[in-house]
Amino acid sequence: MKALARLAVLVLITPALLAQTPTTQPVAPQTSDKKPANAQGESTTPQTATVPADGAQTAAQGTEPAKPRVPGPYPVLSEKAKQRARQLYGYFTSGQTGQLYAAFAPALKKQSPESKISTISKQVTATFGSPTDTLSESFLPSMGGPVTLYSHTTVYSKPDSRAQGGKARSAVMVVLGVDEQGELTDFTVLPMPPTPRDEYSDYQDVAKLHLPFNGEWIVMQGGRTMYDNANAASDESRYTVSFLYVKDGMAFDGNGRKNTDYYCYGQPILAPAAGTIVQASNTYQDHAPGRAPDIQSRGNYVVIAHGNSEFSLIPYMKSGSVKVKLGQRVKQGDVVGACGNSGSSQFPHVEYSLQNSKGFPLPKTLPAQFVDYVADGKPVPVGEPLRGQTVANAPKATPVQAAGKP
Repeated sequence: MKALARLAVLVLITPALLAQTPTTQPVAPQTSDKKPANAQGESTTPQTATVPADGAQTAAQGTEPAKPRVPGPYPVLSEKAKQRARQLYGYFTSGQTGQLYAAFAPALKKQSPESKISTISKQVTATFGSPTDTLSESFLPSMGGPVTLYSHTTVYSKPDSRAQGGKARSAVMVVLGVDEQGELTDFTVLPMPPTPRDEYSDYQDVAKLHLPFNGEWIVMQGGRTMYDNANAASDESRYTVSFLYVKDGMAFDGNGRKNTDYYCYGQPILAPAAGTIVQASNTYQDHAPGRAPDIQSRGNYVVIAHGNSEFSLIPYMKSGSVKVKLGQRVKQGDVVGACGNSGSSQFPHVEYSLQNSKGFPLPKTLPAQFVDYVADGKPVPVGEPLRGQTVANAPKATPVQAAGKP
């Protein structure tokens, strides 16, 4: 993901996630080029309050061989894990910091005393007021181990001075990591800036886009706001979405140090709509997860022209998988490559951008409105996938055959 190198996921990330956060890297120093803001008790305006766990290293950097995983009572992304995460979130918003701290995993307790958690809670209340309406709630798998990452963004009662006119209320995201024992491995508080409109906020796609893969994938980044999509903080990739293939709550088997550990690695990537290949690259090698090069690069990629100044960009594909050629016509659903980990990607995943240019003038992303897909089990005729949703192309209807004459 492009934003991954400069931001953090949840949004939204915590140490284990290795995805993206809207405004900063809360607790993943080993993958971030930004330092998190410290939540000091004397501060009057919290920027990012983070309680890091140095024990939550990325799987890609582990040194021990993988051991068979025995799920605990709160399996990743299970209903029990989700209920536990909501319970811990409730402790924070209700000021029950003692109960919250009691759930901290040992590594997290070593990093921060209980007094710091109480300070953060009081600081949020003093600065933003009390929590009111929920804006967003999502669950994602950690990229560092068997942890459920829960993000909850809430409108608070005090006005946000950063908003135009100063009348909009403040929004605060809380990110929690819950392991399979029900303990808290990650805790981050992020004030969320308002997402400004741009020239394409009301844009309606002409191309009828389908999701660029087979099967069910989870949305790592998707939506129009910074609390749903870290890319919303960037003008160049504001509407970019990214997807991950998950089994039993995990993105990979083993320890995740090899690309082949990832379930999505090598999965076919499909043309989202009919068009012509106007750019393609197949010269990059895949690199190990968590070790993207410093130079920003699309890696192996294709750009498909759909007409009406709409272009699909799919980067980071597997080495040697891009078989399409410049000028080649493709149909919706044709294979254009395979999921990989080339270029600036941090781990195997699928990223998609709809652009207004193939490269010159410099492109801007457009809202990608996919058609005929299923999100969390519900049919969506046309829509924009949101972080945390599980999405898949709707099954094609079986043609109805007319009854023959007797």
